[in-house]
Amino acid sequence: MRTRLTNCEVMDPSKGERFWGYVEWEDGVIKDVGHAGPGLDDAGSGDSSRIVDGRGHLLAPSFVDLFADFCEPGFEYREDVASGSAAAASGGYTFVCLDPETDPVCDGADTARFILDRGADAGLVDLSPCGAISKGMKGGSIANLGELSDLGLRCVGTGNRYVKDTGFLRHAMEYAGNFGLLVVLTSEDPDLAQGSVHEGLVSTVTGLRATPAAAEEVAVARHIALCELTGTPTHLLKLSSEAGVRLVREARQRGVPMTASVTAHHLVLTDTAVQTFDPQFKVIPPLRTEADRRALVAGLSDGTLSCIVSDHGPRAVEDKDVEFDSAAAGASGLELTFPLVNSLVLSGELTLDVALGALGPGPRLALGLDGGKIAADEPADLVLLDKSVAWKAEASSLESRGKNTVAGGRTLVGRPVMTIRRGEVTYNRLSGNK
Repeated sequence: MRTRLTNCEVMDPSKGERFWGYVEWEDGVIKDVGHAGPGLDDAGSGDSSRIVDGRGHLLAPSFVDLFADFCEPGFEYREDVASGSAAAASGGYTFVCLDPETDPVCDGADTARFILDRGADAGLVDLSPCGAISKGMKGGSIANLGELSDLGLRCVGTGNRYVKDTGFLRHAMEYAGNFGLLVVLTSEDPDLAQGSVHEGLVSTVTGLRATPAAAEEVAVARHIALCELTGTPTHLLKLSSEAGVRLVREARQRGVPMTASVTAHHLVLTDTAVQTFDPQFKVIPPLRTEADRRALVAGLSDGTLSCIVSDHGPRAVEDKDVEFDSAAAGASGLELTFPLVNSLVLSGELTLDVALGALGPGPRLALGLDGGKIAADEPADLVLLDKSVAWKAEASSLESRGKNTVAGGRTLVGRPVMTIRRGEVTYNRLSGNK
C-alpha cells in the first residue's frame, strides 16, 4: 500500500536540503519526494492509499546507532532485545549495533543468530550484533570472524574492553579486514584508567578516583597506528577528549581509513556534573572538562567525528544505588540522544544538518549501509521529529528497562514522534495516525 507523509519539512542532511514537502513510499521504498506546503500544490502521485499528516514536523532519515547494550543473552534483568528495541524505535532508530559483551559473549554464530532471531521477533529495529574480535573477549585467540561475516554482521570489536596485546590486535584487525568487517574499538588504556571521573580540578575537590585524558590519548594513538598499518577500516567509539579529537583529525587528514564517534552526554555535559556524587553520571569514558566538550562539538562540526552513538547502557537500580566509585558505569541513552543533541542545535553550537547527519547518514556510511537519504528508490527509513516540544525526561516513562539516565527530571526540547522502518511505522506519538 502506498503511503504519503505530507504537511512536513523534509530534511536530507546528506545533500544539505531542507524544504516543505511530502514523501511517498511503497513496499519499503521511497517512490516520490516533492515540494508542497503553504501556497504550494500538495499533489503527490495521485494514487496514495494512505495519507499521514506530518503536522508541520521535520522529516529526516532515521537514526543508526553504532553501540548499544541490549543485555541479552545473560543480563535480561537489565534489558532484553524486546525492551531495547522498543526504546530504540521510540528514539528514532531503525538500525542498532549491539555490544558483544553478552553472556555467552557474541563470538560465534550461535549467539549471534540467537540475537538476530530475537530482534526479528521484536520486529521494531534492524539489529546487528557487533561480534567479539576475540574468543570470550579474552584477547588470546581470534573469534570465528568468517561465521559472523556469513551471518551478515557488519562489525567486530572489543566492547568496552581494551586488548592489551598489541600484536594480537594487529593480526585480528588484519583478519577482520579479509572479511570486510569494520573493527570497532574503545580507547582507554586500563593502566592509566584507574578511576571513575576525569582527573582534574573536580576529582581533586571531590576526592573521587580519577582517570586522566592521557588514558584515551595513548589508546587512540595506538589504534590509529594499527589502522594505518593494517589498512582495515576502523571506528573509534566514544571519544571524550580534545587530544583524541586532534589525533583522529590528523589521521583522517593523511588518509587513514578511520571514523570516530561521540556520545550525546559527552557533547552536553562536563565533569562538573559529578560534583553531586550522583552515580547516574558515571559513564565510560568519564565526563571531561568544558574545553574537551567544546573540542568534541568542534570535531563533530568539522567532520572529524562523523557519528553520534547512544552508548545505551541499562543498569539495575541496585547497581547504581551505591556510592559513586562502587557504582556500575553506564546510562540509558537511546530515547534521549536526539533531545540532548537538539539542545546544542537550539543553543547555536551545532547546526541541525550536522546533528542529523551524525545520527543517520554518518553511521550508515561507516557501516556500509544503504539509505540515509530522502530520495526516490532509497529505503523508507525515516523519523519525524518535533523540534520544539518541551517535555520532562522522567526515568519512569522510558521504554527501556534501564531507568538510569543523565537527564532524569531535566526539561528537554524536541523528540521523535514517529519512526518508520522500511515503510512500516514502528513508533507513533501522533494520535490519529496509527
